[in-house]
Amino acid sequence: MATQAEMLSLANKLSMDIPEDEIADYETFLLRTEKTIQAIEAMEGKAEISPAFSTANYQPEPDTTKHPRRNIRFPKPEDNTLGAWAWRFELSSDSPNLNILKGKTVCLKDNICVAGVPCLLGTDTFRDWVPHTDATVVSRIIDAGGVITGKAVCENLSRGAVSATAATGPVHNPYARGYSVGGSSSGTAAIVASGGADMGIGCDQGGSIRIPAALTGLYGFKPTTGLVPYTGIASNDASLDYVGPIANSLLDTACLLEAIAGADGLDDRSGPGIPLPRDVPPYSDVLKQGDFSLQGLRIGVLREGMPTEINPDVLTKFRDAVNSFEKFGAQVRDISIPLHSHAQSLYSVLSKMGNHMGMMGQATGRRQVMLTDLFEKKGLPYTSEAVSKMSVMCKEGLLSGEFAWKHHSTVYPKAVNILRKLKDKYDEKFSSVDVIVMPTTLSCASRLPSADATPIVQLEAAQGMINNTCAFNATGHPALAIPIGFVPAQENPSVKLPTSMQIVGKWHDELRILQVAYAWEQSVKDDLVMSKIEMEMRGP
Repeated sequence: MATQAEMLSLANKLSMDIPEDEIADYETFLLRTEKTIQAIEAMEGKAEISPAFSTANYQPEPDTTKHPRRNIRFPKPEDNTLGAWAWRFELSSDSPNLNILKGKTVCLKDNICVAGVPCLLGTDTFRDWVPHTDATVVSRIIDAGGVITGKAVCENLSRGAVSATAATGPVHNPYARGYSVGGSSSGTAAIVASGGADMGIGCDQGGSIRIPAALTGLYGFKPTTGLVPYTGIASNDASLDYVGPIANSLLDTACLLEAIAGADGLDDRSGPGIPLPRDVPPYSDVLKQGDFSLQGLRIGVLREGMPTEINPDVLTKFRDAVNSFEKFGAQVRDISIPLHSHAQSLYSVLSKMGNHMGMMGQATGRRQVMLTDLFEKKGLPYTSEAVSKMSVMCKEGLLSGEFAWKHHSTVYPKAVNILRKLKDKYDEKFSSVDVIVMPTTLSCASRLPSADATPIVQLEAAQGMINNTCAFNATGHPALAIPIGFVPAQENPSVKLPTSMQIVGKWHDELRILQVAYAWEQSVKDDLVMSKIEMEMRGP
């Protein structure tokens, strides 16, 4: 209530000294603001669109008659041995406009809206959120002939690079139970890697597509800023949001990216240079032609992408992959971008301070579809009960964000400017190389921390995960994680786990990245096939 006491309390918090003879005027100002807010809150009452659910606040309304959500169910434990499925259902179109995904099964990270299907967001700080709208990627998948078969577990409120924070329990690596899948698109990678779906959609705020793909032997593509609309997807910080494919094969990765890419007119992340869907390059057709080689390609190996703390086995496997580039005709050269060594710290400022505003419901400046029902479900500001149910990663983020804004508010704009400088440094190198390569992660999967692990142990379990991935969320460059073989687990050398190479390109250069990856893959395919067969015979 806009009472005089409330007004004076707010003024005191803002260090605003209101003279005695002006108190009544400022109380009137606050009352006017409250009246305006109440008028907006009363607008856009709920309008029924189906007996099953309703929508409000001008969100896009899916045609649930034409595209019914069938057999919605919570997965049974015996059908969810990796802990990766959040919800199961079937959604497809009887008359898709395209056949690029014909018959392909797809799972979605569980921060992606599907109208009428519960969305967990990996948390139990709130329950029973059932979105009223479909994300753009959902409608595009079914319009391309894909069959969506369920939602995949994500880390608690989509924060964390270790698959141990979801309220439903840990997600296990298909190659070794008890080992991490990474995060936060943990369930998506586990399902695709184990054969539960042909392909999946992940979301990436610092590596959350590429890290799980890297730790499970998959392909994971974080596209150029805005290429794939984020419409209808829960967000913490729009400046770092990306959505993209995770798949078993490079061709499936290209097909899924082609199906979901292109501006939708709703997501303001899609700026200049983002094509309409009809103008998206035919990534899959180009790969199917396969008439390109490594001959003459200019490959830049980023020196700062291999710091001293890298796992030696990961480094050896990466060096082998780079040698294959050179062996088959590419021009390989070492390059140096010293600022890359500071990218994780710069990103951390952007992420902790930006995510903080998002988690507190205070993010502004967006022109997009707002998930108002999610904000209502969160019940902001958080209660002590809600915060107690958050993961260590979420609590650390809230605490660090609050501290940074209170005591170091100017560091955020400084980090934004320096990250723009980092983007320019990468772009300078692209004048002399076609792509930049580095290990996707500095180590392979590690054991999941125990349920009673201390906060510091839980946070340190993610070491080496985002060092080479987070920079490109901040700079916007497209980056693909590609499997390059297996290495021994640090805790148990008899356990062999996937490792990965990241291929980074110029803005809007997804096609070149795919071509480079395809040419490299074709040159070493026999070794990769034998390595994977050996792992499958060994079993989890």
